[in-house]
Amino acid sequence: VAMLKTLDPHSTYTNPEETTELTTPLNGNFSGIGIQFNMNNDTLYVVQTTAGGPSEKVGIVAGDRIISANDTLISGVKMKNSDIIKILRGPKGSKVNVKVLRKGEKNLIDFRITRDDIPVYSVTASYMADPTTGYIKISRFAEDTHNELMQAMEELKRQGMKNVIIDLKGIIKRFYVGEPNELEILHGIDLNVREGEFVSI
Repeated sequence: VAMLKTLDPHSTYTNPEETTELTTPLNGNFSGIGIQFNMNNDTLYVVQTTAGGPSEKVGIVAGDRIISANDTLISGVKMKNSDIIKILRGPKGSKVNVKVLRKGEKNLIDFRITRDDIPVYSVTASYMADPTTGYIKISRFAEDTHNELMQAMEELKRQGMKNVIIDLKGIIKRFYVGEPNELEILHGIDLNVREGEFVSI
């Protein structure tokens, strides 16, 4: 208990149930509405939507603030992330009604979202930038990141890749450019989050 009193500002304690909820996205896929959110000043902000996912399909965008879901207020009430996740996740094909506050709009916007399987991909782009240079975009780190990266590398090598650019913008503060067999992409990672943590649902 005494140890927890000295946690830095970017660290929080989670119990076993909350840990399970928060690490589920790292294990493959789950059923939900397809967003990453951050709690800021007790308000749920959408950080990004899953490409092709349920929320993107109905028009939810980054920066939207989700105020309530199925008539349950989730912003401004100091609700735990694990409780919010329980409300927004659910079986594939089930519905959730959310009210969203959007910058520039005076009134709340209603969305009806159909939950679906949300795949978790780390490598979101890979192609040849020129005849000898490959480009790979990693958008997040998860359990299968290494395997996805190696698969992308092998495919680009077959296309003639001699050098590679690993784009870690958003999760790391620099690029790594060099020989593919000399990659050390995990140095310099900056995953500190201001006033909360990103969560996928």
